[in-house]
Amino acid sequence: MAELKIGIIGCGGIANGKHLPSLSKLSQVEIVAFCDVVVSRAEEAAKKFGGPEAKVYEDYNQLLEDQSIDVVHVCTPNDSHA
Repeated sequence: MAELKIGIIGCGGIANGKHLPSLSKLSQVEIVAFCDVVVSRAEEAAKKFGGPEAKVYEDYNQLLEDQSIDVVHVCTPNDSHA
């Protein structure tokens, strides 16, 4: 099966508690990019759930410009989704 490259925007509670643990169990995905306004949260998530080439962003716009990403999970607070 083809591998999907996943980017995560928001590396707080819902990402670490639900999305990242679940995604990391799927053989057909690779979590390649992590973004958070608190860069240390993105760095920690990348260390725990990303591969050696995982990218870390502070600005979600930069993550969205990354053409290598197939799917983006928005894991920010509900009022910031739009």
